[in-house]
Amino acid sequence: MIASDLYLEQADTLAIIVPCTTRDRGWPNHVRLTGQNLNLPGETYAMTEQPRTVTRERLFDIAGVIDVAVMREVDQWLRDFIALP
Repeated sequence: MIASDLYLEQADTLAIIVPCTTRDRGWPNHVRLTGQNLNLPGETYAMTEQPRTVTRERLFDIAGVIDVAVMREVDQWLRDFIALP
């Protein structure tokens, strides 16, 4: 999920997510996910051009935690996507 704590408190039935793919398209905005105890089927990439809002009911398990550097890269692509400094 990507959202501030305030958003998560206010919209407690929704989550903003970045969908992932296992296909490496070579696109710079598809960020390869790495992290300790990350339980994914193989190499997985965050598709930062496609953030979505979904109901929290659709979220059922935690795949792990990504590295801080990876989250920074995802965050930067999201900031570029929505034109934040």
